[in-house]
Amino acid sequence: MDRWSGSPRYPVRRDDPRLWYDHDEQLEAMGEQAQTFWTAASLADILRRFKNLGKPISQLPEYAAIQLNDTHPTLAIPELMRILIDDEDLKWDQAWNIVTNTFFYTNHTVLPEALEKWPVSLIEHVLPRHMQIIYDIVSLTVRCSSSRLTLTLPDRTSVERKYPGDRDRLARMSLIEEGHPKQVRMAFLACIGSRKVNGVAELHSELVQTTILKDFVEFEGISKFGNVTNGITPRRWLDQCNPELSALISKTLKLDKAVWLKNLAKLEGLLPFAEDKAFRKEWAAIKQRNKERLARHVQTTLNLTVNTNAMFDVQIKRLHEYKRQTLNIMGVIHRYLTLKRMTPAERKKINSRAVFFAGKAAPAYYIAKLTIRLIVNVARIINADPDTKDYLTLYFLPDYSVSLAEVLIPASDISQHISTAGTEASGTSNMKFCLNGGLLLGTVDGANIEIAEEVGEANVCAFLRSPYAVCRHLRVPLIDLLISVVSLCSSAVEELRYQHIYHPIPIEKKCPALAYVLDQVSAGLFGDGSVYEPSVPSLHFG
Repeated sequence: MDRWSGSPRYPVRRDDPRLWYDHDEQLEAMGEQAQTFWTAASLADILRRFKNLGKPISQLPEYAAIQLNDTHPTLAIPELMRILIDDEDLKWDQAWNIVTNTFFYTNHTVLPEALEKWPVSLIEHVLPRHMQIIYDIVSLTVRCSSSRLTLTLPDRTSVERKYPGDRDRLARMSLIEEGHPKQVRMAFLACIGSRKVNGVAELHSELVQTTILKDFVEFEGISKFGNVTNGITPRRWLDQCNPELSALISKTLKLDKAVWLKNLAKLEGLLPFAEDKAFRKEWAAIKQRNKERLARHVQTTLNLTVNTNAMFDVQIKRLHEYKRQTLNIMGVIHRYLTLKRMTPAERKKINSRAVFFAGKAAPAYYIAKLTIRLIVNVARIINADPDTKDYLTLYFLPDYSVSLAEVLIPASDISQHISTAGTEASGTSNMKFCLNGGLLLGTVDGANIEIAEEVGEANVCAFLRSPYAVCRHLRVPLIDLLISVVSLCSSAVEELRYQHIYHPIPIEKKCPALAYVLDQVSAGLFGDGSVYEPSVPSLHFG
């Protein structure tokens, strides 16, 4: 695949994992080298600082805690083992005890294709000593049978001893995934080498424990696994990016911002002012000025005019099929086609809407780049249509960054967090939008659930309202209901796959309105329809 032009060199299936994440072999090697460099440099600095304390190396876990933020820095585990064994001359079991009390692992996804796997051949070529240590860890955790190891370890450290004869479990839990090529499962290495493992939202942590790491929970015990819901810093995502709103909050609460920025529970003091006319007027004026600031940015960077009296509808995410920018753009097209069928009198009753997309796609992620192309081409048609441009406009803002987010988020009226349920680990932009007074539209997933519990379900527009009503009826927490539903759905899906009895319903029967949108895209309403052939047919029969 040509990662610059985005054109495929060979035919590939839409569900090929190579289309989901960047799997260019040259970039993969460079990625491993970069990860090795950063982890080795960080560990060298940590150990330098520790040695300045004059403490014995055995006390490292008492003075240093290393958080593995997803699987990217997992090579730090064999690197620290190498340092302790080769440089510090420790025995294996002493080194392993230090390592497994120093590292902590935060998992950020349950998507199998997003869990890093490095080819054994690549690690053997670039980091032969590290690969040897990984093989020794396999022997330690699975069989305790390597002749290279001199161990004084209890039986519980061996999967084989705990589950004798369970070859399927051994294969599932092995750090080495058999196949062509053999690959190292970095998430499993991070799990085995860490003292604690956590997910980043209550539902996500439960899914981690019941799906991808289920065998490790059974093997090591539930006490090692927990939840730490993601968070954001109010200093940047409210005080810095929206100083006028911050000042209004301080004035209304009669508190210095240093007080409530450190304790957001203080914001409950704003509730009595929700219907206060003066407060609402000032709040609305601040929102309007933030929208004007975003409009100036669009005018400067894209030379496009934005109607600041329109409702601002924003989706800013990494481009990915599970984050469903495709669903959003199909909704925009449907709105446009609906407006075109209306009379001028009917259109005047419609609230104007300006839709903003921003985000980046992995270099080799062809489908994601097609989605960007579709958004841009749809914007060209919609924004130039004299019949509808006063009621609907569309913008894709390039070069997405934190700085751009600081302009977009305070200006939003609605933000979309519509990932396929069960796939979004947590999300943090939902927290940022909510903190700036925007209305959330989202699936009942990730941190959306916990936000709804905090701010009240009436203040979050969720796909599928029924879970909240069911919870009230059954008098059970939403999270317990969702875990049960997701577990049942996962089992049902796996059974369908096993029986090969899944028969998708053509979109013409399931949703004629969406079928019409897809037909218009294929017919060339927004440019050459053949360009979108890799994605549109699968939406017809997905």
